[in-house]
Amino acid sequence: MKNEMKTTYLLFIISLFTQLSFGQVITWLPNFPTDSDSITVVFDAAQGSGGLANYAGDVYAHTGVITNLSASGSDWKYVKTNWGVNTPETKLTRIGTNLYEFKIKPSVRAFYAVPQSEIILQVAFVFRSGVQVNGQWLEGKTSTNGDIFLPLSVGGLNVAIINPVERPVIKNLNDTIMVNVVSANSNNLQLYVDGSIVSQTTSNSIEYSIITNQTGKKWVKAVATGTGGAEVADSFYFVVNAPVVVQALPQGNRDGINYKSATQVVLSIYAPEKDYVYVIGDFTNWEVDPAYMMKRTPDQFRYWIEINNLSPGTEYRFQYLVDGNLPIADPYSEKILDPWNDQYISSSTYPNLISYPVTKTSQIVSVLQTGQTAYNWQVTNFQKPDKSKLIIYELLIRDFLATHDYKTLKDTLGYLKLLGVNTIELMPIMEFEGNESWGYNVMFHLAPDKYYGPKNELKKFIDECHAQGIAVILDMVLNHAFGNS
Repeated sequence: MKNEMKTTYLLFIISLFTQLSFGQVITWLPNFPTDSDSITVVFDAAQGSGGLANYAGDVYAHTGVITNLSASGSDWKYVKTNWGVNTPETKLTRIGTNLYEFKIKPSVRAFYAVPQSEIILQVAFVFRSGVQVNGQWLEGKTSTNGDIFLPLSVGGLNVAIINPVERPVIKNLNDTIMVNVVSANSNNLQLYVDGSIVSQTTSNSIEYSIITNQTGKKWVKAVATGTGGAEVADSFYFVVNAPVVVQALPQGNRDGINYKSATQVVLSIYAPEKDYVYVIGDFTNWEVDPAYMMKRTPDQFRYWIEINNLSPGTEYRFQYLVDGNLPIADPYSEKILDPWNDQYISSSTYPNLISYPVTKTSQIVSVLQTGQTAYNWQVTNFQKPDKSKLIIYELLIRDFLATHDYKTLKDTLGYLKLLGVNTIELMPIMEFEGNESWGYNVMFHLAPDKYYGPKNELKKFIDECHAQGIAVILDMVLNHAFGNS
């Protein structure tokens, strides 16, 4: 009898979460949990990154919270264990094929031991295998390989569009979009498409199907009304693809960022066997905009776009969104933003570093800037030392200087000159993963790593080296390209 009750309970849980999941990586009850609630989370290993799909071993949660004191979405607080440490309270319970249950109890605040003085905004997860497989951990993350977040509510009147899950929503003509809305403590629930009511109820949920019969962009909005006329809303947009324009890349352009004038760039990316590519960024408010769908070259190898009306000297952050679910930076970028490591770069090392668009996207972001002031080289006739007479000092900036920046390095040349050095070999200074590294784990070969300072400070350092008769050699690792490349 006990086993029958357990089986019935598991089937009930699986059935319930199947109704609410619609393909998302995690689902949870209650729908609008607060920090004082116990939460039941179900993880679908077949969704998202799929790194734990069909894995037969034990699965554990690497989990913490995002609070009002977190610097970014990667700044987890009150993490339960160090990575790779298995504990009973972080072990998931298998409840079906690729389905696992995880309980946060007796409450979120108690489970993570968060002081009352902090506001818990989200619960954060990365699910992993209990042991390494072929030398590495198997991980369950989002479809873009990001961390998984469960938002917390403050209670009271709430509304959420729980389907579609994957955002942004990009469809083709004559596709169907299933919209599911849930609310709490509402007297009336309405669903709008581009400002027109398409469904209304006094219950706490709506299911509605949208047929994509027109290309372009539309907004869907759910509004819940509570006692006294109070309203809360949730919304999303969807884009219906127009046919990709096929047109040759204009002559004189190549892959990467092509600066055509102080207000115009041409972007080109090598992306064979991809169906479509959009550019998203500051100039689209980080939304998918049909006007920024890239053209495809006749050989189907490249996508490109011309962007106009840029402000000279202004830095614009952007990414390519490939096939609607893969945000990537331009591999030829001269400057990138890193959501995991930029936060540890001080303003004294890199003054006025443009911020990562934390709430807008994930993964590495490119930066373009038209109308840049060209560096004025002071030494234009440097004579390199004879190859047979090189006295080389191989230098790792972060080990050589506590300040780890080009500006301070420039001021130490007198010391190196006293040693008889006539050549400085800089260990890799291209953007590598992390901040403190030898630099051989390169991810962007043409972008100087910001942990050492701005690119013009690098140029000033080289200029001063030449002024003192010192050559500069860069340690190049073109055959190394790591995971974020």
